[in-house]
Amino acid sequence: MDIKVEKEATEGTNYFERYAREQLKKYFDNYNFVESIKVFFRGTKHDTKKIKLQARLKGKDIFVEAVGPSHDVALDNATIKLKAQVEKYKSKRYRSAS
Repeated sequence: MDIKVEKEATEGTNYFERYAREQLKKYFDNYNFVESIKVFFRGTKHDTKKIKLQARLKGKDIFVEAVGPSHDVALDNATIKLKAQVEKYKSKRYRSAS
């Protein structure tokens, strides 16, 4: 299953979709070069939950994944990795003029 999070998307209908939108919305607010984020997750039958995020930035795709005991924890771990990648992209692409 996947959840596509976009800048102008409507509010989700289930708990995890709302939680994912809430957690990922800050990337659209803080970084104007983030175009979309897709969330993929492994089903509930597995002991460990895995989340994969695909972020579309201007001119580049970023992929991160993380695991956790629940989808919420896995999403939190993945967003930490995503933030590091987005900051790296920002520092390389948008260097301040010296």
